[in-house]
Amino acid sequence: MEHELTFQKIKEQVELPELLSHFGYALRKGEHLGKGKWHVFEGDDTLVVFKGRGGDWMYFNSQDDRDKGSVIDWMKNRVSSDRIAGLGPLPGRNLWQSVNEHFRAYLNLPEAQRPRLDLPPIAETAPGEKFHSIYTQHCRPLENTAYLEGRGITKSTIANPQFAGRILNQLYTVQKEGMPAKTYVNIAFPAYHEGRVVGLELKGEGFKGQAPESQFTRSLWLSKLPEGRPAAVLVISESALDTLSYAQLHPGESALYGSTAGTLTQNKIFELKRLLSEERIPAIRAAFDNDTQGHHFDTRLLASLASEQNPMKVVREHEHLLTVEIMAVHPAGVQALSQHLKSYNDQATRQYAQENGEPGNPTSSQTLRDELIHSNKLGAHTYQFHVPMSREALGAFNQAASQALAFEHRVELVKSQGKDWNQDLKQDQLQRVVQRELGGIYEDQYGFGQQHWDNSPIEGSGKITQQHAAQAQARSQGERLLVVELRESRDAVALLPTLRENLEKVGFTIDHAVKLEPTATREIATELTLRYRLDSLHLPAISDALDALRQNPRTTVIEPGPDASERRQLVAAQEQQRQAGPKLVPRDSPTHDQARQSFIEAAGQVARELRASAALLHAARLQEVSRQLLTRPALEGLNRENVEKVLAVVNKLDALKDNPAVQQLRRAVHLLQQPAQTQPTQQKNRPGPRL
Repeated sequence: MEHELTFQKIKEQVELPELLSHFGYALRKGEHLGKGKWHVFEGDDTLVVFKGRGGDWMYFNSQDDRDKGSVIDWMKNRVSSDRIAGLGPLPGRNLWQSVNEHFRAYLNLPEAQRPRLDLPPIAETAPGEKFHSIYTQHCRPLENTAYLEGRGITKSTIANPQFAGRILNQLYTVQKEGMPAKTYVNIAFPAYHEGRVVGLELKGEGFKGQAPESQFTRSLWLSKLPEGRPAAVLVISESALDTLSYAQLHPGESALYGSTAGTLTQNKIFELKRLLSEERIPAIRAAFDNDTQGHHFDTRLLASLASEQNPMKVVREHEHLLTVEIMAVHPAGVQALSQHLKSYNDQATRQYAQENGEPGNPTSSQTLRDELIHSNKLGAHTYQFHVPMSREALGAFNQAASQALAFEHRVELVKSQGKDWNQDLKQDQLQRVVQRELGGIYEDQYGFGQQHWDNSPIEGSGKITQQHAAQAQARSQGERLLVVELRESRDAVALLPTLRENLEKVGFTIDHAVKLEPTATREIATELTLRYRLDSLHLPAISDALDALRQNPRTTVIEPGPDASERRQLVAAQEQQRQAGPKLVPRDSPTHDQARQSFIEAAGQVARELRASAALLHAARLQEVSRQLLTRPALEGLNRENVEKVLAVVNKLDALKDNPAVQQLRRAVHLLQQPAQTQPTQQKNRPGPRL
């Protein structure tokens, strides 16, 4: 009976160089890279083989940064890809069982068939030590800047002395059988740890990744220090491209620039703290992405930089909830933090009530409770804050913590208006082109400002005439144009990305999004030019969205009065048409069919009343249930849950709860929840049996 062959036993018994030789790899001759540190084998690809910490054989593929690891990984990658004859999946075996069987067959070979190599001694390799030579072999000084310029980075930014030598070209040659070799030129950002290059962040057209064996868990991409003056701030973002974009958008700052290559580990934070202390930089500016992960990174950074006056740590990171613990002998800071968070919770509650049509106190809703920030006191000086893992909640907590608590260094949290700084850079450049092409007259750019709607057409070729022409062209194509202005505070969580996403989901096309002149300090004003079709199937949702935006104090809807009347009339006509047809599909229960028809008639009236009470979401839910009941014989599952939610809202609306249509709806719901009384099927006349 064969003993169990574990992966640990395989690592102990299989010498990777000999295994490679057995399967056709040859040791490269005349190899001078890191002599005594690793070997290079060539076969169907080029493998660098070395010993990691602990003495295990390791490898990486110099042509494929996904192909790396231990001797187990080498076999797994060959079995799954079937790239070597004889090494593939075995019948009746899964991937790992096939890997194990191939190793068993190799170890059971007679000694004469097992290769033996006379290799020079090899020492364990420290992280980054093997990498530097490979990095120098494939990288060149920056000459090809096409990719950077395609992403909006100008030559003047690239030529900044702070970035000299910190942006490189990496050459990558691919040779396919029967085809000429092709060399790709990537942009490479060297990652540093304690002043030594230990990895490369790579960018190219349609490609991003990292060079093989890059050590990114503890390294940062860094610019040089500013010349002739001390750095006033360390600016850190998630990618070197975003950092360059930020520097171009904010010229003239005395800053040291860095990036984390997409992750923020505790080792990277240690490196940031070391830079702040050793270079005597008084402040750090977190410029991570404007998404949930970017705000999550802010929280981690704040916790690691908290002062001894109020030590702070992230004690739990659940998929939907983050728990932060703060100790404070003097509770003034925590009290100020709690007050800020109470304001956030109050605002979130008001928005929930407004958007869902639930007046009074809606805090009994589990959906709302999941969106609020909760806290509790563990001991005399220990407090916990439970923050939903959402951009809005994390952003509110981070802003409040940065203002209310003490930190070892000054911490500034800044966010791009879009998802990241490169997106902002491209938007800024687009606006400059528009301003250059259309002149310096200040108007609502692309704006259809209310004064333009009301003015008579202007002859000539000026900007206003162009807007009238665009409006006329849209009308000729069955479309309508309008403008929505959004004004928000720089100190609050950005609302623009969510607004744009929701508008597009509803059915709008966003032609343009441009910045407006702010009317208050710390304000961001944005103008969106929207387009929709009159024959859109989503016109009711589009109309509801516009009417809801009119009630939002942060938004202004600029729409011609005739267009607003027109869309409302069309929606009303669609509603009448929907109620008239399509016809109900009969089922086996006449009682249920009558109840379904009664439900659909009453639901149309109740939905109109709900929209009038600003309960747009519940009106949409009710209409969707009506549509489903045209073909479905009963009220079940999600449809039943949606009706229960609607009726719960109706109970809170004095203008609706005694409405006759509501009573009709309730009776129909009661009948549709009863077992169906089927009508017996009539037997067809059939001839009797022959005698």
